This record gives sequence, structure tokens and C-alpha cells, in this order.
Amino acid sequence: MIRNELTNLVGWNDIGVGTCRLYMKLFDEEVLFTFFSSDVKHPKISEKMFKAVEDVLCIDVDALGLIKDLIWEECIFAFQVADYGCVSNEGETHLQAHLREFELLDREDAYRQSELIGVKLNDENDNLLGRYAQININSASNNLISIIIKNGVIIDFDDNGTDIAKFEDKSTFARVQRNLVLSKM
Repeated sequence: MIRNELTNLVGWNDIGVGTCRLYMKLFDEEVLFTFFSSDVKHPKISEKMFKAVEDVLCIDVDALGLIKDLIWEECIFAFQVADYGCVSNEGETHLQAHLREFELLDREDAYRQSELIGVKLNDENDNLLGRYAQININSASNNLISIIIKNGVIIDFDDNGTDIAKFEDKSTFARVQRNLVLSKM
């Protein structure tokens, strides 16, 4: 994609948020891209944001398996650390009860029951070494999560609104935090 093409596609509001829809071969559909510019009066897509868009658009459909794995992992984690009010049947664990109630058998179910919200890019990340984008998904466990893309590679998921700078030095930051939480249970 040529930068001028993207610039012409994006519509900006009065608080520096721009949107457009772009085709992603990863999902085989047009996806909402949301751009956050710190310059409210003259919002624009920075060079780094443009490169991050190119990164996202180049993610191949083969990466869909990883997306499904991450969404499934999020469901398992959510059901282990939170109580959604599912009552366990005799001989059933807390996790099994939640998977049964949410009708989730595997990653395919978790993916099918999730909703793709869009891709988010923020010029506040321009001061970081890496190029970042977030694929926002409302997961099958009803949590809004972000699939983190760093330099064109899907690295992990975390809660929506996560501090991307934490992934700069350690791409596994969120996974380490999840494991820490689980180790204390």
C-alpha cells in the first residue's frame, strides 16, 4: 500500500482519532483500522504507524492458527482466574464447568465465538524501538483483548489498553505475568 493511498482513506475526528477499513488477508475480510494521533489539531499517520500497517497487512493466513491458539489460551486463563458463575457438576473442575457452560471444546470454538473488533495503532508508540499494532478481539470469555504485533510478528495477547512499552524489552511480558498469577493460585 502506498502511504498517500492510506492517508486518503483515513477519516479523522476532532480528537485525533482516524479510521478506515482495510482488507486483511489474515482474516480474509475488511477490518476497521483505528489510528490515535497525539496531534489533535493536525492528526496524521506517522511513518512508523504506516510501517506497522504494512506489517499487519503482510501477516499471512497461516498465522490464523496462532491467533486461535492465543484466543483459546485467553479463555482457559480467564476461566482459571475468574468466576463467571458456572456451577460445577459432580467430578467436574471449575475450568471444565466454564468450558461446558460457554460451549467451548477447543480453539476452533473459542475463535468462532470471538468477535474481531479491529486493529489499533497509536503514535505514542513511535518512541519505542519496535513497530507495534494491536488486533482487538472480544474473546469467547467476553474479555476485550489485544493480540500484540511487534515488527510484523504476532507475539502474544494481553488486556485491551495494555502498555505496549512493556513488550519492548520482553516480548513475553504478558505471558510471564499470566504464569505468575497462575502460580499463586
